[in-house]
Amino acid sequence: MRATPDAPPYRLSLCPRAQADRAAGLPQDVRARFSALELAELEALAPRRRRDRLAGRLAAKRALVAHFEAEEGWTPRPEELELSNDAAGRPVLRLPRGTPFAVPHFSISHAAEGGAAAVGAGGRRVGVDLESVVARPAQVVAFVAAPGEAAAAPASDPEAQARLWTGKEAALKLLGLGLDADARDVRVEDGTARFSGAPERAWRALGAPRVNVRFERVGAALLAVACTEETS
Repeated sequence: MRATPDAPPYRLSLCPRAQADRAAGLPQDVRARFSALELAELEALAPRRRRDRLAGRLAAKRALVAHFEAEEGWTPRPEELELSNDAAGRPVLRLPRGTPFAVPHFSISHAAEGGAAAVGAGGRRVGVDLESVVARPAQVVAFVAAPGEAAAAPASDPEAQARLWTGKEAALKLLGLGLDADARDVRVEDGTARFSGAPERAWRALGAPRVNVRFERVGAALLAVACTEETS
């Protein structure tokens, strides 16, 4: 289904830390949202990793349900939306056999404050990153900062540091790369991501769409969502 002009470019969902903490015990109402395969994976994780995984996946299931309701008129049960990760760590969605709908592009992130997920509307690609707003050492910032960027993100301005990091990681996730690529090859300026090196090659392979990046403060964390503009 093609998005209408005033439709949101993506569906976003958050799972606060308190919800993730409760979910980590896998009470029955949480278990009911996952397939047997998903539950087996969750039960095998250590408690902290299980909490983090649940924060992202609960957010993703909510965003995916909202997507299918809005774009396809289908309200899936959460356990029908089976989530896993591929060998590169990217999230994968498996729909019930015979479902006639395409799998949308979606992205998941988690931080100490909880989880976030975004699903692209109208065939768009998305990338999401959620990071705690805390001061980071200069060597950590240098890992992602292109020439000239580090000076604008000193330890005295942790929100600027988080903005630098999240914008780049969200854009790389949109490209399907994540931080396996060099984040210094991404610049986010005036709400638009620009690429060089391997990220540029991946971007051109997608048809070189405009990639918009939006930021939102979520409690003690900063959220970045990268989204392609709809193509005609």
